[in-house]
Amino acid sequence: MVKIGLTGSIGSGKTIVAKIFKALEVPVYQADEEAKRFLEYPEVIDEIVNAFGNTMLTANKIDRKKLAAVVFSDPDKLGKLNVIIHPYVKEDFQKWCENHSDEPYVVQEAAILFESGFDKLFDKIITVSAPEHVRIERVMHRDSISKEDVLSRMRNQWSDAEKVKRADYVITNDEEQMIMPQVLDIHEELLEEVNF
Repeated sequence: MVKIGLTGSIGSGKTIVAKIFKALEVPVYQADEEAKRFLEYPEVIDEIVNAFGNTMLTANKIDRKKLAAVVFSDPDKLGKLNVIIHPYVKEDFQKWCENHSDEPYVVQEAAILFESGFDKLFDKIITVSAPEHVRIERVMHRDSISKEDVLSRMRNQWSDAEKVKRADYVITNDEEQMIMPQVLDIHEELLEEVNF
């Protein structure tokens, strides 16, 4: 089984690409969504409270909005959070892969694949790329946040150019080129590669 990492900067459209792979019946592990699940683990709650204080709690649960406000404005604090969460994601993904070992290939979608060092877990990397102004507009609309908040989050990620440079495949999602044919080309190439 070939392991494919799918990444892209905030607002690039990697989730749409992941949905296309799912429609092609490729198993997709959404690391960012799974990470939210781990925020409910008692041991993770304890680690986050130890690292960031009781103010992160609302009704004895991690308040994701409060946590986001703290970590997205401070790269050191984001790094601390990643150190807590990433081992859980990594272990969970490995178990998930075992459950999908009969598949020709699987995909993990993750925003900070390179930044977290997770890229080393994969045979190939797909980066979804979009111009910065397009990404800013998308995130402002999607999350109902200000341009400054979007830029603050962007500063915690590698640049689009850096991710593209390290990718095996690049999907351009600039609202001019269709993404479906790009995904289908990669899908067919991957199936050929694993002789499926």
